[in-house]
Amino acid sequence: MIKLQVKVISWLFIILTAFLCVPQIESINTNFLELAAFEDFLRSQHLSQVLVVRSGDGGNGDWQVECHQKLLSNYRVQFYRPGMPQNFEDLMFYGSPRTAVLVLNFRHILVRRHVFRAASEAGYFNNSLAWFILGSSSESLPDERLIEEHFSGYSMGIDADITVVLRRPDNTSWLLYDVYRISSQGPTPLIIGRKGQWSVSGGYQLLDNYRNSWVIRRRNFGQITLQASTALTEKPSGFDDMTYLADDIHLLERDPMQRKTYQLFRLVQSMYNLSLAISFTDRWGELLENGSWSGVMGQVTSGAADLAVCPMRFVVDRQPYIQYSPVLLTQDIHFIFRHPRHSHIRNIFFEPLSTQVWWCVLVLVAGSILLLLLHVRQERLLHRSHVESRLSFVWFSMLETYLQQGPTTDTFRLFSTRLLISFCCTFSFMLMQFYGAFIVGSLLSESPRSIVSLQDLYDSNLVIGMENISYNFAMFTNTSYQLVKEVFAQKICKSGEHNILTLQQGAERIIQGRFAFHTAMDRIYRLLMDLQMDEVEFCELQEIKFTSTYTTGSIMPKGSPWREHLAHALLHFQATGLKQYNDRKWMVQRPDCNQFKASQAEVDLEHFAPALFALVLAIMASAMVFLLELLVHWLPELRKRLRAMST
Repeated sequence: MIKLQVKVISWLFIILTAFLCVPQIESINTNFLELAAFEDFLRSQHLSQVLVVRSGDGGNGDWQVECHQKLLSNYRVQFYRPGMPQNFEDLMFYGSPRTAVLVLNFRHILVRRHVFRAASEAGYFNNSLAWFILGSSSESLPDERLIEEHFSGYSMGIDADITVVLRRPDNTSWLLYDVYRISSQGPTPLIIGRKGQWSVSGGYQLLDNYRNSWVIRRRNFGQITLQASTALTEKPSGFDDMTYLADDIHLLERDPMQRKTYQLFRLVQSMYNLSLAISFTDRWGELLENGSWSGVMGQVTSGAADLAVCPMRFVVDRQPYIQYSPVLLTQDIHFIFRHPRHSHIRNIFFEPLSTQVWWCVLVLVAGSILLLLLHVRQERLLHRSHVESRLSFVWFSMLETYLQQGPTTDTFRLFSTRLLISFCCTFSFMLMQFYGAFIVGSLLSESPRSIVSLQDLYDSNLVIGMENISYNFAMFTNTSYQLVKEVFAQKICKSGEHNILTLQQGAERIIQGRFAFHTAMDRIYRLLMDLQMDEVEFCELQEIKFTSTYTTGSIMPKGSPWREHLAHALLHFQATGLKQYNDRKWMVQRPDCNQFKASQAEVDLEHFAPALFALVLAIMASAMVFLLELLVHWLPELRKRLRAMST
């Protein structure tokens, strides 16, 4: 609607100019066309906040303000005239919406002194303001040379959003130029690029490459050097800092987060054609009593470093001082321990059936023996059979039946007896199949684990410890989860015990057993593999997680010109899989415990001991009975000899 209104009024003034040829009306007409171009600029940038910088006093200034307010009625418009009591930088505040700044004449001495110089010194030539700077071409100088003469002395960076609009001599078209530098800190040249044009007939026309984001367009940093910072807390002596940081093959369990993320920043260097000068420290950063920061935080907040190439925790206390990038690294930090085995020997031969079932089986066996005893007596009466009627014969016959051996076919003649033997054999077959299948399945299945939550770990008799690293203390103290506080106070910090250990000490105690250690998973797994932990112990490892995944990001100073490029690079790595590929390179290849357990499924002494024990008892009982039988057999003869000797 505004665009149509501007064009209608503009054409009216064009007609008036053609018939009247009045210079003042021609100037007013030109202002309307410039506003039409600016309105198209606002639409393309999706902006609603406008700051109009008036170029001077003039007699028609109030009339221009009123026209601007009417033509830009759909936007929030603020006016500033150079020389006003209020300074230009006082109009800006941190966190304000992105604003479009319309400068009506960049050659005006007051505009250069009170607007451009103030914006350069305060750092407002950045992406927070979209500058639309109007001027006119010169017949004696090329446009690029004219722009360079007027803007080369100002400080601006790669995130500058400056559009210089030069009016052509015909007063009906304007050429658009994009202006920025790679860096505001070094002697980098001013980069001026043809952006497009605006005309009454064609409207706002951009070149094809300017339809993309400015971050994508400005990907060539021209081999500038950015200052970076990282923390190395576990570097062994004798290693060069840079060589150790870039090594992705050896000692991967030491400083893995910093060295892993540096591999991503090496991709950033090639992506943007830049280099990094890295300074090293042994601290992440703590707030000192004088209000300054130590470590990486201190180097970034003081301006000594443009960014951090190490992952930094998202901490609320740091947010007022620095600016975070998107997620740079995710880390799994849990409790890990060897799950203890059951202390008692599993009597697997009695496990398939419950106690009630075993009693029922014994009752059925006893009942079938008594019933068979009655059948045997009936056999002797009706068929004059020579079947033994003693209880021992009945017992062994029924035992043969339940063991699926059975008596011969001509032993029993009665149909009822044969029916009893058949059903007992069928029942025995079904019982043995179920019994054997359950035992085999129990041997192949994994033993159930009872310590699967933080509450289970707290209630167990395991010793609990943690790695002596800063984020562990924050996890256990800066929480509202009462159980976590009790674990820290009553288990980890238990008096008389030393449970806050180095990574090496924690790994050694994990291997010894009955010790739960809180640390980063990729570091501890790699160290356990280096300590030659065997597969049986490795497959006994149990993890317990009580917090969400540990996320980190890079940090930069507030208002850093590199924040958008770093965010674009990290999101690009995530979308293309380069970040996931880098994570896999640093991932420990763990043994497949499922295949290992399947290959190790066997009936060992732990499972077979009850059967051996029962056999030993049977042999001992048989031997004792055998001795008693010998004694009974020799007792009459012994009495005779004693009598003979007495006579």
